[in-house]
Amino acid sequence: MKALCTLIVIALLTGCSSRLFSLMSEQRVYSDVPQSKVVNIASVDKTNADKPKILVPVHVDNLPPLSITNFTANKSTPSTKPPVNLEKFSPFKILDVGSRGEEVLTLEKRLSDLHYDVGVVDGLYDQQTQQGVVAFQKYSQLKRTGSYTLETQKALDTAIPPEGFHPELGLPRVEVDITRQVLLFFDEQGLNRVIAVSSGSDRKYCELSKKSGKQVCGVAHTPRGQFSIQWRIAGWRESDLGKLYNPLYFNGGFAIHGSPSVPEHNVSHGCVRISIETSLWFYDAIQNGTPVIVFD
Repeated sequence: MKALCTLIVIALLTGCSSRLFSLMSEQRVYSDVPQSKVVNIASVDKTNADKPKILVPVHVDNLPPLSITNFTANKSTPSTKPPVNLEKFSPFKILDVGSRGEEVLTLEKRLSDLHYDVGVVDGLYDQQTQQGVVAFQKYSQLKRTGSYTLETQKALDTAIPPEGFHPELGLPRVEVDITRQVLLFFDEQGLNRVIAVSSGSDRKYCELSKKSGKQVCGVAHTPRGQFSIQWRIAGWRESDLGKLYNPLYFNGGFAIHGSPSVPEHNVSHGCVRISIETSLWFYDAIQNGTPVIVFD
């Protein structure tokens, strides 16, 4: 593969909160990492699809978790949600990562029908299936276990697709709900996917830059407000505070980006993390100029 030889120096905020960066040729360092590819995001049933192998970097945009944010939302889910009918509810056994079979396939199909991103619908409860379960638990304000618990099964039995909270922005748009720690992507036809995220921890930090070795200090806060996708970098990008995959920048150096770690709570330096697998299609689906609203 012909190496990228053009260097571009841009004076913008970097990573998730730092002040300067230089765009580097990531192809030489991460030549075995697949670049973004266009996938058909209108169909989530991709049984037997080849799943790319991603090289996980040593350093990622990460802060160690402290106490979990108070996740009691100031807003309620749509009032049209029907009550749980316990007479019709037939619980499965508890499912978790590593489970497989018809019960897992039923779970994946149900979540996909509700537009939660579970990756390949194949009857295997893998990490991406877990991300879909966590996204549902987050949006429904359930305990965030990542397991298909009895509480989650009851809620999923009568769930309806999320409606979003900012229809005034039109289509397409991206909503980042900080309280629930989810991202809702609306394309031209309406709701496309609900994605689990991890945003800024709101902690103060002082760390050594992964690039310069100098100390970088700040507050790990994700900005709130109405923005739009401004620019992007395909593949891995090294910032002062870690490595970002397929970052889509919506406010200076703040980006929605793929990460190998998307926990149930907010731990980043300020960016909005999504899973690596999700970032593969998300990067191609979101166009520059797409409205992004970040709210509590």
